[in-house]
Amino acid sequence: MYTHYTMNQTVLPLEISSFLPENHLVYSIHQVVEDLDTRSYELIKNDLGRPAFHPKILLKALLFAYSEGIFSGRKIEKMMQENLAMQWLTAQTIVSYRTLNRFRVSEETKKVLQDLYCTFSTRLKQEKLIEGQAVYIDGTKVEANANKYTFVWKKAVDRFYPKLKEKEMKIYEEEIAPLIEQEMIRENNDAFTKEEIFTLNDLLQEEIEKVNEELQTITKKEQSSSLKKKRRQLKKYRNQCHNDFIPREQKYERYYKTFKGRNSFSKTDPDATFMRMKDDAMMNGQLKAGYNVQIATENQFVLHTQIYPNPTDTQTLIPFMNTFPESVKPSTYVVADAGYGSQENLEFLESSPWTGIVKYGMYEKEQKRKYLQSEKNLANWTYIQEENAYVHPDGTYYAFNYIRRQKTNTGYVRFSHVYRSTNPFYQNGKKSLWINYDYEAHKLKIKEKLSSKEGAKRYGQRKIDVEPAFGQVKANLGFTRFSVRGQSKVENETQLIFMANNLRKYHKRKEK
Repeated sequence: MYTHYTMNQTVLPLEISSFLPENHLVYSIHQVVEDLDTRSYELIKNDLGRPAFHPKILLKALLFAYSEGIFSGRKIEKMMQENLAMQWLTAQTIVSYRTLNRFRVSEETKKVLQDLYCTFSTRLKQEKLIEGQAVYIDGTKVEANANKYTFVWKKAVDRFYPKLKEKEMKIYEEEIAPLIEQEMIRENNDAFTKEEIFTLNDLLQEEIEKVNEELQTITKKEQSSSLKKKRRQLKKYRNQCHNDFIPREQKYERYYKTFKGRNSFSKTDPDATFMRMKDDAMMNGQLKAGYNVQIATENQFVLHTQIYPNPTDTQTLIPFMNTFPESVKPSTYVVADAGYGSQENLEFLESSPWTGIVKYGMYEKEQKRKYLQSEKNLANWTYIQEENAYVHPDGTYYAFNYIRRQKTNTGYVRFSHVYRSTNPFYQNGKKSLWINYDYEAHKLKIKEKLSSKEGAKRYGQRKIDVEPAFGQVKANLGFTRFSVRGQSKVENETQLIFMANNLRKYHKRKEK
């Protein structure tokens, strides 16, 4: 015996929500997106053409798809046609994948996502899921949507560009100058500029036209053969200027503008930088084009995100904290790992209204017994205050020599006191001793904070607060590579994926 069924009769109920579980994720997505102020969506005002889709529908569709680990525009469109939960969420609206792709990378969507993070933070505070006392900062590298063999290295450009200049000067002085009658006026004799290469190309073209005119008036065979030979040479160097020198000058100029202080970029996605990824399958340290994703979390909810092209976290803390919206700024603590513990960052946190709990690079090593008893520990040296000198444990005397000034890539200046050894044989193998007293003072303050009960508690919370967000996005949702190109578009996708993860977490917490 089988259950009865028919395919030619309408079956009640027609309400899609009756087919969904009462605690389905789409209800939480609907509530959070509906919190947004409708006035933020007045993006397109045009009396002509088809009316635009409401951004709430597109935003809900993208968030639900990302929460299910689906990032392709075509697959999201298919979900809108076949998935019941998606149909309820979007009021059975079917949107083309082209519209979805244009929407998720637009500048208007960036503003909507920023408002969404602010309203979501407010909701979390109202429901007491976050306290607003501390934020935990960390970063991870995500692979860009770029070919790994499209790299451009700044060192290579710095090596080949001067060789091009030498080649241009050599060919002009040895080959071109004796051929042309008109002397080329130059500002200096060092190297050709791009504009002078264009001028040289025009000058060669003028010489070719003069030779052509002379050939039309000359009848003697001997004179015409010499002129034709000269014309062949002129055409050769004109073609070399047009097809080699000018394109390479333009290419290197474009490369230098694209670097923007970086050491590399990808031709496929010029905003991406080549960096080492954690998922190194071949174990050969291969570099891939990627972005440095910075997040600020509390109670494992991502409250703020930013994208940076530099692979290290040291230079990202200050610009990242300067972009905090009012709804995200903590009342007391900012916690980060040792990757952010530079002197510039520690000084910035000391002058900020927050208490920074950030380890410096050598903190863990300095706590070990081996370091405490070694000669590398400055506490084991003897300082003579009257002479401003240090004495090594083996008796070597180090006298003050000068103050060294160092400037970082960000423009920050740090000063180090340099002490020189008076022993010409350097028995301990150390020629000089460098001490940055400002940095040492910041390190002492960090040690005091981490040794306190509250400081140790806050820093211990860091691993279980910010690290799971990366694991959930990469391992659970499968987001290991961006699907868009360009830093502005990548920022939108980053906000979408972390907000989708926030909504999954918020829905589970609400169930409990």
